[in-house]
Amino acid sequence: MSNPSSATPSAAPVPILRSVMAAYAFLISHWQRALLAAAPYTLAYAAQLVLMQSLGGPTGNPVLAMGMFLLSLVTVVASLALSAACLRMAVLGDYSGWHSLKAGADEGRIFIVSLLVAALTLLVFIMAFMFWAVVLGSIAAGAMSRAGIDPEAEGLELADAMAYLGTADWVVAGVVGLAAAALLIWLSARLALALPATIANRKIMVLSAWSLSNGNAARIAAALLLTGLPLLVLELGLYELICAILGSRPLYLAVPVGAEQINAPALAAAEEYLRWNGLMAFINVPVFSGLYAYIYRNRTAAAATGDRSG
Repeated sequence: MSNPSSATPSAAPVPILRSVMAAYAFLISHWQRALLAAAPYTLAYAAQLVLMQSLGGPTGNPVLAMGMFLLSLVTVVASLALSAACLRMAVLGDYSGWHSLKAGADEGRIFIVSLLVAALTLLVFIMAFMFWAVVLGSIAAGAMSRAGIDPEAEGLELADAMAYLGTADWVVAGVVGLAAAALLIWLSARLALALPATIANRKIMVLSAWSLSNGNAARIAAALLLTGLPLLVLELGLYELICAILGSRPLYLAVPVGAEQINAPALAAAEEYLRWNGLMAFINVPVFSGLYAYIYRNRTAAAATGDRSG
């Protein structure tokens, strides 16, 4: 019999709602262990945020800059330990170590897999964004030509040219943008099982775990979205409630853009929410570990069934 993790599973569908429920069930049953495992990361990340807020952004002071670098390094190491701990609990039922935390080969493998997945996702994102930008530029140039304007002669930037886009132009640009987003979601679904496969097999698995999602990429993507979106809404709602109680936004930092150092509120708000999302890792990491583990077990069970029937 071949290794279930390397075999191609049958086309039996991944149960979407059951996967989502399993993700939250893992958090509910393991919240104490997850909270303790997340303590080093949460403390390091919170200290990093406090220092960042007190500085108001990048600093030229070498001592403070070194402090930020060391805190960032500790945060990364602690996040790897948290991810590996939650995946070991979810995939293997392994609770060994200090509150399931270890510093060993699993953490190193998780680091490498995370880098490879991030690099592949970033590459596809850049390609998709460049394609969308080219399409948008072509649409804007066509809209300006219809208005009797030569974009090259006028020397207009893309942002200026976008003012000439009509409803149909925006629809086309939106469809292309949604297609690019769908490609990234599909890629995330195909790579979602790399982490649990790496933990289960004690070896680095990225493309070698690709076949586990055969025929189920859409269902895995749906499970990812149905797990992540409600969690995101609840966490952002909690942050807004905290901001309303405090009467201030504790994680907000203005982001200057361009030669004139104009503040970009939308970008600053996005970074603010990302900081809060990072602080919520003690919830997010165990939830998604539970989701990955459940889908991985489902797929490897399907592979084993396929082997036996073959």
